[in-house]
Amino acid sequence: MPKIEEKIENVIRSSIKKFFINKEVNTIHPLDLIFPKERRIRSLIGGLETSLGTQLWEPLSKFFAENNGFEVLDEKEFNSNVPVIPKNVLHKIAEFESKKLENASLKHSVFFDEICTFINQENISIKNYKKIPKGEGVDLFLRKENIIYLIDIKTVQINAGSGPKFNKNLLNWYTYSALKRTDLKVKCLISFPYNPHSSIDFWSKEKGKISPLIPSKEAVVGDEFWNFLSGLDKTTDLIFEQFKSLGDKNFGEEFNDIFSKNF
Repeated sequence: MPKIEEKIENVIRSSIKKFFINKEVNTIHPLDLIFPKERRIRSLIGGLETSLGTQLWEPLSKFFAENNGFEVLDEKEFNSNVPVIPKNVLHKIAEFESKKLENASLKHSVFFDEICTFINQENISIKNYKKIPKGEGVDLFLRKENIIYLIDIKTVQINAGSGPKFNKNLLNWYTYSALKRTDLKVKCLISFPYNPHSSIDFWSKEKGKISPLIPSKEAVVGDEFWNFLSGLDKTTDLIFEQFKSLGDKNFGEEFNDIFSKNF
């Protein structure tokens, strides 16, 4: 059987190739008149960077998870069919959301216990379902040892003030799960695939942007994410080594014709 390094390299290779199939730069920009080639390269690479979430990080995540005994479920099934949250439950979410914004040390696990208790006490049943709005759904839907994991993989370029939106999404996922079954064990996470700050700790740089999420608990980065999925150590290094391996093999030269075109 192929070594895990070969499998990782194959996922990276196929993901990049898939992005460039029939790829064209159809937008125009005034800088095309001065830097036609450079602007084209910037557009293509920028598009590739943006696509990494669905084209690379998600497939790679599922590969590691499946290889480590997780059951990889269909995230589209989760995202397309969640309960419509009743008004009294929405009030409970809003209450906890306000408390969490004031006291970031409050754990989502406490909220999940509280919302399950409330649903049981009020004998709430759901008849109507809906699709999660775009940008608020999960990227990974996993199960292992009777625990459901709902995970969103985010870009490492975090916008200021993103934390409250992340927080609200996670609270909604816990609530959707509780409305379906209050006896489920659920863990929801925001993940960042790597630390872009080469000499600075990710959380010392980005903690304010993801607040009120608890770093390394409700949001994870790099090995905190990949090692959990893979069951290995230093998985981020393992991934980056395969990028380097493809670079050493001049893999990028396969796309020279795409980058060399002028408008």
